[in-house]
Amino acid sequence: MYSGDLRKILKGKIPEKYINKLIERDITLKDLMTLSEVELSEELHLDRAEANMILEAVSSLNKPVTADKLLEEKKAILKTGIRDLDKLLEGGLPLGTINGFYGPPGSGKTQLSLHLAARALLDERVGGLSAKEAVIIDTEATFNSSRMLTFLVSNGLKRTYLSKIRVFSAPGSHQLRSALRLTLESVKGGSVKFVCIDSISSPFSAYKGLRDLPRKQQELQEILSVIKRMAYYDTVVILTIHAVRWKESVISKGGFVLGHVPHNMLYLRRTKGNIVIVTLEDSSYLPRGQAAFKITEYGLEDV
Repeated sequence: MYSGDLRKILKGKIPEKYINKLIERDITLKDLMTLSEVELSEELHLDRAEANMILEAVSSLNKPVTADKLLEEKKAILKTGIRDLDKLLEGGLPLGTINGFYGPPGSGKTQLSLHLAARALLDERVGGLSAKEAVIIDTEATFNSSRMLTFLVSNGLKRTYLSKIRVFSAPGSHQLRSALRLTLESVKGGSVKFVCIDSISSPFSAYKGLRDLPRKQQELQEILSVIKRMAYYDTVVILTIHAVRWKESVISKGGFVLGHVPHNMLYLRRTKGNIVIVTLEDSSYLPRGQAAFKITEYGLEDV
């Protein structure tokens, strides 16, 4: 929403000085629908009472939309290009979804993420998102530009498309937060429609035990809030997540806070012959199921 529209909408509902602050900070109505009182107070350097007053005024603008209207709002879907996986996802990953990939090291999480980053640059008519750029936030120093080029070429894109892949290095939570905020500006501008954080688990590995748990959860909540805002701006977000063994099972690392954010949670495990089995463990709109693909030197292939 343009700043002029924001001024018109909020005029008379909150004091002019707050409207000016919102416009100066490039905070839109969409942002205000997703920001918490604490986040808004930090964004505008206000006390919580002032932030609460602004959010109360904005919440009064929230009107219901009928389900038939929502059905008519067709959003682009990022097709994986893998027959089995697209069938499992009923076409692919829609704009506005957060998707968690978890599994043991070497299970194919990063490979699938790079493949999808390349496909996001494709035209919507062939299953891409027509994105001008795709963002990869590398928290483990594992991004490989040569492998990225392989995925671009395997999806019919030229070497020059490497310049459309923006890579942030974010080994710690502070760097991750900064990278996400910079990326959010590009998302709001419309140039970025695909964001991958590989992995979201790594920046928090320094926190140990119950003593550090409250601080860890608070930082994770703040980061997830920005990620939710990205999705709200019609972006496909991928979170790769470390896996841990719990008794006889393998579960995603991050607990309740992280586990309930993704719209889709997929478990990846690599078997013989570089075959990756993908299990859709949880989804807000899809049934559980499985798919498979093969990792090769040329990219990802159908099994």
